[in-house]
Amino acid sequence: MLLLAGGLAAVCWAQGAADVQGLVEKLYPKNTRLKEIRMGEIVQQLGIREGSRVADVGCGSGELSIILANVVGSSGRVFCEDISEGKPWGLAGARTNFKKQKLRNVETIHGAAADPKLAADSLDAVMIVNSYHEMPQYQAMLRHIREALKPGGRLVIMDNRANRTASRPREKQTNNHVLNVELAVGEVEAADLHVVHRDDAFIDNPDSESAHWLITAERR
Repeated sequence: MLLLAGGLAAVCWAQGAADVQGLVEKLYPKNTRLKEIRMGEIVQQLGIREGSRVADVGCGSGELSIILANVVGSSGRVFCEDISEGKPWGLAGARTNFKKQKLRNVETIHGAAADPKLAADSLDAVMIVNSYHEMPQYQAMLRHIREALKPGGRLVIMDNRANRTASRPREKQTNNHVLNVELAVGEVEAADLHVVHRDDAFIDNPDSESAHWLITAERR
């Protein structure tokens, strides 16, 4: 059961994948896209629980940050980072959504293209969902993310899988809003993060011809 006590999000249920998915259904009963993202399994890969500190990099209007805020509870903290400040699909929209949910354990951060501006050695986990391919300065972003993670902290990236364009140059792929998972794995490992889990078909929906991969990496 989800409780909102004194305006703070508090969780009193076990954080299994099914529990988180149930939370998504409760928060967004009419949002098919969010229900298909499989946030329960993403949360498991993040390794977060009540009291954790986690960043949602490229958070947009904050829908996924709201889910994370309910998972980490009032003793945890979620940092919703985006480079778009005053747009309804950016941090302005996120603040409005957090206010509607009466959440006090979420903080917005106006990041830069090469720096998410996260405090060093402060985070248990970082999540990037459908935003990594939008980061042309990915080397700098990954370096800063690694610096922000505590030792043993996790980075989870989910993004659009390249199919027919998988052999094209990186820029050609990202212009089509896709990225070959092999490229992403190489980039993450080059940033001195150790890949511990990879799912090339994390979401595979042939009816809509869409597919997403997921990789999990740790700071050692």
